[in-house]
Amino acid sequence: MKPGELVHLAGPVWLLVGQRQGAFPFCHGVLIEDGGVTALVDPGCGPSVLEPLAASGRVDMVINSHTHPDHCSGNHFFTQAEILVPQAGWETAGDKTRLSERLARPGALARAWREFVTLEMGFADFRPTGTFAPGQEIKIGSTVLQVVGTPGHTADHCCFWLPQHGMLLSADIDLTPFGPFYGHRESSLEQVRASVEKVRRLRPRLLVSAHREPMRQGLDQAMDDYLGVLDKRDRRLLRLLTKECSLEDLAEASPIYGAHRSRPELTRYWEGKMVGQHLAALLAQGHIQATPRGYQAVPSSEPSP
Repeated sequence: MKPGELVHLAGPVWLLVGQRQGAFPFCHGVLIEDGGVTALVDPGCGPSVLEPLAASGRVDMVINSHTHPDHCSGNHFFTQAEILVPQAGWETAGDKTRLSERLARPGALARAWREFVTLEMGFADFRPTGTFAPGQEIKIGSTVLQVVGTPGHTADHCCFWLPQHGMLLSADIDLTPFGPFYGHRESSLEQVRASVEKVRRLRPRLLVSAHREPMRQGLDQAMDDYLGVLDKRDRRLLRLLTKECSLEDLAEASPIYGAHRSRPELTRYWEGKMVGQHLAALLAQGHIQATPRGYQAVPSSEPSP
């Protein structure tokens, strides 16, 4: 797949291939043309992909699965279109400053976040025109998108189920080898697990991820592998906690990212938020104990192979 290429998925639904093959800090979009209406889901595909589409004037509706900038960074190209965002993200949607303070710590970290999304994603402020909520339907001609609430990644994260095609637009339940991201104050490791199981129960025939190629086979195994990344992170933490460590020590050891080479101030923050949730779960399960400077594995909690 090449950036800007339209790949047919089913009926009037097409994958719009993003820059870097949809890898972060970009994503794939989905274009739906039905009944004289053209809708674009998640225009975070990068300027080189979106500028020609915007110039064509064919997009009537833009739909954001959630308000992460890598999914809505191109909204500003479509100022004449209807722009729909999840109701739970309405208050900060399109406002770079408010988003930075919601998704990063206010102050220097929020400034670093704003610089990152501006320079690397091309994010610009925009004004949404409407909202949707879980349980609602969005109609594009005869094509129906059922809104499935899937929080955890962010509080406002949604997927879209197209029952007429057995197709799930899974957004950032992306089934990539990296695994789930839950590095914000509003994120929830527990909700991530529940949301993956929720979309599994839909039994999609085709899963369209925002950050990898569409998948038609092996979806159960792919979801198992995706959730299995969370268990691997637990095991890495338990290995590190054979000796006493603080949260800061663990974030620096980077059991999730592996290192903090690019955007270290941001990745350290995200890592700390994710590690903290694993620690809370491991503590509740009795696998680790609190110590004067942080945490340590209890003697009986040897990591599984």
